[in-house]
Amino acid sequence: MSETETETETETETELDQQLSPPTTQPKRVWFSSFIGASIEFYDFSIYATASAVVFAPLFFSPAQASIGMVLSFATLAAGFVARPLGAAIFGHFGDRIGRKTTLITTVLLMGIATVLIGVLPTYDQVGVLAPLLLVLLRIVQGISVGGEWGGAVVMTTEHSSTKRRSFMGSATTMGSSFGGLLGFGAFAVMIPLSGDDFATWGWRIPFLATIALFALAVYMRLRITESPVMVEASQNRDRRAALPIKVVFGKHSKAVALAAGVFTGPFMVQSCVATFFISYGVSELGMSRQFLLNASVIGVLTVFIGIPIGGVIADKYGRRRVLAVGVTLATANLFLLLPLFTSGSHTAVIAAFVLVYAFHSLCISPIGALYSELFPTEVRYTGVSMSYQIASLVAGGLGPLAASLLVANGLGLGAVIAMLVVFCLLAGLCILRLPRTDDVDLRDPDPVVI
Repeated sequence: MSETETETETETETELDQQLSPPTTQPKRVWFSSFIGASIEFYDFSIYATASAVVFAPLFFSPAQASIGMVLSFATLAAGFVARPLGAAIFGHFGDRIGRKTTLITTVLLMGIATVLIGVLPTYDQVGVLAPLLLVLLRIVQGISVGGEWGGAVVMTTEHSSTKRRSFMGSATTMGSSFGGLLGFGAFAVMIPLSGDDFATWGWRIPFLATIALFALAVYMRLRITESPVMVEASQNRDRRAALPIKVVFGKHSKAVALAAGVFTGPFMVQSCVATFFISYGVSELGMSRQFLLNASVIGVLTVFIGIPIGGVIADKYGRRRVLAVGVTLATANLFLLLPLFTSGSHTAVIAAFVLVYAFHSLCISPIGALYSELFPTEVRYTGVSMSYQIASLVAGGLGPLAASLLVANGLGLGAVIAMLVVFCLLAGLCILRLPRTDDVDLRDPDPVVI
């Protein structure tokens, strides 16, 4: 071998070693980037959810009766969740084939543009049926963006992490999601009293327009991180003729997707219904103050924001599956307290209901990022993680509040809603029993877990 060839191989190996061993600042930078990116994405998504509960029905579906208008409003909320699996498939493909970093920059840009446009939409009184059509279209774009964001950010952080801290590192995205929800609730909690009678005219638009500054920060942070070292290593040996990631996920890892989605659908549905449907029901049926319920939601989201990193540390010490099982058990038991607390007429009891729901939710969601990443190989991890989470979000976050509003609209009451939530939480418990232990999985392993 010539001296020139030897030097070339040495340089190539050195470049690869540098990519596989990024600077020690990268894990922290990646954690913060995932936290900020998820915060912006879920701020945008949460302000839509809140607006659908408090203002979209009369503005975009004004000819409809109040109860029907609310169902239609939650149907547009569901449209975003329906689009999430599509986003998971699209961005999962590019994230697994091209890279995590570039794909995550794209998801943030897409969400920011869609959210700002919602903030300038005309109402039904101004353009008629075109208003709800445009609202649904932009909601779908939001859903596609979030469909690619959550899984990609989780994969990026866990692939930069050591095995012993993977749950905590994976919690960056779930913490960011909660912080984004906190910002969303906070924005409306500020704008409702600030705009007063003008809230339905322009006050609701401000949280959407504020996205301009927020997503610029997210893009800046994404530009400063390096590609996942696990992804870089896998790309060196990838077969360019390999099957599409989505085909591999549902062909070879379909059971893993079903179990991964199943373990989180119940807890997700509880949190989603409390964050949207219960607010609407409290205002329209129980005569509660909209401002009070939004404040109670802020307290609840603050609870989960604090609880997630604690749950991540506990999951790293005692195991993902064990912490998830405890969280689902407590969330299910708490449903029998939710109805009497929420309908008691006491502000203290209602706040307690929100705090308990979100506290137990933090135990359910904190190990999810690490657990999902450990169930799929590198070549399809972005797609597998994204599809698992977004299928759960479709059933729980999209169809859950819609089903709850339909149950009440048909005269079945809150008891039927609670029963629905209990059933899905019990199904989550059954899925947890079928999951393997994944705590010591090496993410570079071509087949990390066999289910």
